Amino acid sequence: MLSGEMATLLSGCYIEIPLYPFSFQEFLRAKNIAPASRKVDSAYNEYEKYGGSPSVVIAEESIKDTIVLNDVALRAGVKDPAVLKSLIRFLADNVGQLVNASKIVNTLKSEGIETTNHTVNRYLDLLENGYLFYQAKQYDIRGREYLKTNGKYFIVDTGLRRNAVGRKDGNYSNRLENIVYIELLRRGYTVDVGKLSKKEIDFVARKLDETLYVQVIYELPDNQHETDNLLHIEDNYKKIVITVRYSEVEQVDGIPIIYIVDWLLAE
Repeated sequence: MLSGEMATLLSGCYIEIPLYPFSFQEFLRAKNIAPASRKVDSAYNEYEKYGGSPSVVIAEESIKDTIVLNDVALRAGVKDPAVLKSLIRFLADNVGQLVNASKIVNTLKSEGIETTNHTVNRYLDLLENGYLFYQAKQYDIRGREYLKTNGKYFIVDTGLRRNAVGRKDGNYSNRLENIVYIELLRRGYTVDVGKLSKKEIDFVARKLDETLYVQVIYELPDNQHETDNLLHIEDNYKKIVITVRYSEVEQVDGIPIIYIVDWLLAE
């Protein structure tokens, strides 16, 4: 069932247990690679490229089409799958970017695809209900409220993203954000995009009485601190920076700098 169907058909008498593609630890176990092996770094590159769906490497197109055509388009009565597929390509190519329905409509129209804000919003809901994309809302850290503006969309598996955009490279930082976002969900956090005045905090992750601020960067810059935005947060909750380029720098201004592989392998 789609997520929206459960409340209707089961009248609230159910427990939802989210199931995600393989984590990096599960990916290593499936390939019989020890966490301390020299193969771990190259395994991460494969994981980032092909994702964690068990058969995504050999059947990625059929997986995506099953979700899009059967779970979303057919069951929801979508009359124009072409618009839906164009929307998926746009979201997959813009993971980690702030978007809204108007921006999506204008982009699709520039490509000769006519649609409306109403249709796009409906399709966005369908893609979330089908567990293909997740929306991270903007959260005002200082005002402690959600903003009714742009949000970010992340795809459930990076291998499906690669398939949707035609296997083109680029957008490395946002692809890294996608991996971190899904891993935070897998670890049980509710995850938002933080806003602090004009500054952005990549992720505000919360569960129970725990809050974690996460900044994601492809590599540490030479002339500026990626911790600057985090330092403007006035509370004392934990703050970390995650990077994909290994660095011997362990912290900046007291904030831990963590290599993505180490973070994914941490308990």
